Order: sequence, then structure tokens, then C-alpha cells
Amino acid sequence: MTFQWSAPDLHDLFLEAAETERWLPSDKQRSRMSWWPAMQAEWLSYADPSSTIKLTPTAEQVDRYYLAISFSSQMADEDRSLVWGVAFSAVQRARGPQWKRIGKLLSIDRRTAQTRYMNAIVGLALTLRKRGTESHS
Repeated sequence: MTFQWSAPDLHDLFLEAAETERWLPSDKQRSRMSWWPAMQAEWLSYADPSSTIKLTPTAEQVDRYYLAISFSSQMADEDRSLVWGVAFSAVQRARGPQWKRIGKLLSIDRRTAQTRYMNAIVGLALTLRKRGTESHS
């Protein structure tokens, strides 16, 4: 069965992919060492070491992340950077993407950035429909 990707579906896919990328482990190991001994002022100074919380994406989220990467490779470079920029600016924001900030980065008006984003997403949806992609998670 062939799934027809729509513009809202692709928008949601890229937003989820940006959030998934934030949950993935870093490519660089960040180990900081201090020569000072770790001293605890009182017994409640540090949290319980057994209660660490680490968010990791599920296998389905990682699959959709790679799907978004493969879809974005079919876009022009300007459109790809705009789509990913919008997706990353909207992660964990209730009000959506930061259009004013994106417009400043691209030296264009925020409404022009919104229009270009919608054109890029709709263009990708049409490209995927022409090619008949069958993968949907």
C-alpha cells in the first residue's frame, strides 16, 4: 500500500526528527576532569546517583529520523537548510517555529521565510507523490 505524504505529514515528520536528534547521544565524548577532589558539603548536596534520567529515542523514532534525512536529501540545499532550521527552532516550543529569528538568519522577512518553508514542504510532498514512496512509519 502506498502512503501519500501530505505537507502537514512532512511538517510533523521533520519536527519529530529534530526532537529525536536532540535525544541522540553526542558524537563527541565530553569528559571533563578536575584535579580537585569531589567534596560533599553535606549528605543532601548531591542527588541520589541511582536516580539518573536519560531520554533515549525509540527504534521507531530513529527510523522516522532516517526517513526524514532521506527525504531531505531530495530537496535543494536552501530548502533543506530552511526546513531543518524551522524544525529545530520549533522543538519543545508551544508556539511553533521562531519565524522572526529564522528570517533574521536568512536576511528576509518572517513572512517570506514562512512562504518559502511552505513551498519547500509542498514541493517535497509533490516530489514524493511523483516517485511513489511506500515507506511510512
